Amino acid sequence: MEPVNTDMEDIKQGNIHDYDNYLEYFNNKPVTQDYRTNYHSVTFVSTGIIPYDGGITTMLHLGTLLSKKGYDVYYQSCVPQKVENMQTNAEFNFPGYQGTCLAEESFSEHNSDIWIATLWETAYLIKNLPGYKMYFVQDYEPYFYPYGDRSQLAKRSYELGLHMVSLGPWCAEMVRKQCKLNSPLDQINFPVDVEHYQRQTRDFTKYPNKKELNLAVYTKFNSPRRAPINLQLVLYNTEKLLAQKKIKLNINYFGTNKSEVFINGKNLGKLSKNQLRELYYNSDFGIAPSMTNFSLVPFEMMSCGLPFIDFEEGTGQDFIPDDCCWYTRFNEYDLAELFEKICCEPHKLERKTNHAKNYLNQITWKKTLTDFLQLITHIERKRG
Repeated sequence: MEPVNTDMEDIKQGNIHDYDNYLEYFNNKPVTQDYRTNYHSVTFVSTGIIPYDGGITTMLHLGTLLSKKGYDVYYQSCVPQKVENMQTNAEFNFPGYQGTCLAEESFSEHNSDIWIATLWETAYLIKNLPGYKMYFVQDYEPYFYPYGDRSQLAKRSYELGLHMVSLGPWCAEMVRKQCKLNSPLDQINFPVDVEHYQRQTRDFTKYPNKKELNLAVYTKFNSPRRAPINLQLVLYNTEKLLAQKKIKLNINYFGTNKSEVFINGKNLGKLSKNQLRELYYNSDFGIAPSMTNFSLVPFEMMSCGLPFIDFEEGTGQDFIPDDCCWYTRFNEYDLAELFEKICCEPHKLERKTNHAKNYLNQITWKKTLTDFLQLITHIERKRG
């Protein structure tokens, strides 16, 4: 009997040849920390610099602030990518970035006082290099994969002995719960760029009479961390429930390649910072689910004065106080009811968006830099 061909694809299987260039680094030898008298050069190691990537943008932002403080900052790629392409994407993600981009072929020759891993693979690459090794943990990466060897390799990267720095509290909590710690684990402030996403005044007194609601929705079509399947199903059914109440829900998805087709609403594709700001200004509510660590997008929305809705099943409550947004269960009945309820509460809309702005003013990049500099200051020094 011959099998019947279908359009369905199997779950991606493991392929060791994905790591052919790094085989010499993949072992379980614990980290060897090389302390210096002074720490002046800092190198972030990543799997290239790609556009529209929040983690890359955060790395560039932190690196730029360190550069402005006098550190020699480098962005070392461990995958084939031309330096000019790295530079172009870096400038797109974070205009005016500072630091030097290094291509893959520079890796074996480059020296640094401090090495910073940014993904689980890069923790293996740097753990036994000369210098002090840190691990900038922006997500709990075992959750990126089905349970199996990649998830185990990712989990083990937190147990290698690098000095871990968690962006916000959630990652730190997950590592403590799930892993056997053999190194320091600190956390720094999860920041927002309030300067670019200025607040726009809204007339919330118009909300009770709205018969159309414009919804800005951030998701990534192929990333379970952004709940694209559940989100589309819930919004598809919410749209129907609100239509029964003569309320039209206009859904504008963004953050995904424009070629992808959602089951409802419009796919605006991947947007620039200016396009994002205009979308937030022209929307009535924002939604951006995070099933793992968090995203910069909710803070951007809130900074612009856009009322933000999040789901209790996600991680938002670790990052946003209750008086700054609205939490609901991840189902269409609760969400539709919430839309109707909060539209009739213009004073609460005003109050919560004011609280949100005040809160964001406390978690700026200035605080994040202060947190990180404090960690570097207290790294052990080699006695001269």
